[in-house]
Amino acid sequence: MATVSPGACDDGCPPPTEIDCIMVDKVYASCSQTVTATQVVGDDVLPSGCIPPGMTSGSLPCSVDLSDSTCLVGAVVSTGTDSINSITYTIAAVVNVTCPSGTVTSITLYTTTTVPLYNPSGTTPTCTILSGTCSAVVLPNGKLSVQATLCLLLQTLAAVQLLVPAYGYCSPSPCEVAAIGVCPPSSLFPPQS
Repeated sequence: MATVSPGACDDGCPPPTEIDCIMVDKVYASCSQTVTATQVVGDDVLPSGCIPPGMTSGSLPCSVDLSDSTCLVGAVVSTGTDSINSITYTIAAVVNVTCPSGTVTSITLYTTTTVPLYNPSGTTPTCTILSGTCSAVVLPNGKLSVQATLCLLLQTLAAVQLLVPAYGYCSPSPCEVAAIGVCPPSSLFPPQS
């Protein structure tokens, strides 16, 4: 059994009642990055009449569909520095563009980003798309420039067993009962004269 020493406590810490071994994801490296993907699309992608004839400026409403967008590990290449790898992520941002008619068209924009991360043997690179914004601007040639800007969380993780001092299992407190209004309400019947 390992020796347990509590962290700093203002009034001192009571000794733990037990020492537990728990399985958790340890973060070995983590960074956030903004990436942008742009694509010019025309009638081959947009429904007919989405950009009205003669329209050479302006914009169309759009939104990034985070549930359908993906960020995956594409390649891991050694940098020559111990356990530091260049990790390339492939990103597919799904943007929903709304035409003046109300028709919604999904357009997938692709890009990559490469970052050096501490990635020792046994760790797994991951990518999470935290948020995204987009724009859909009509160009002078009658085509549409669609752009998505995404905020990414890039990490290397590994499942580890962590030894922690504990005070036992957490016991949930009873739920508070919601206040019930007056029953029946005083205005159940109209006033009598």
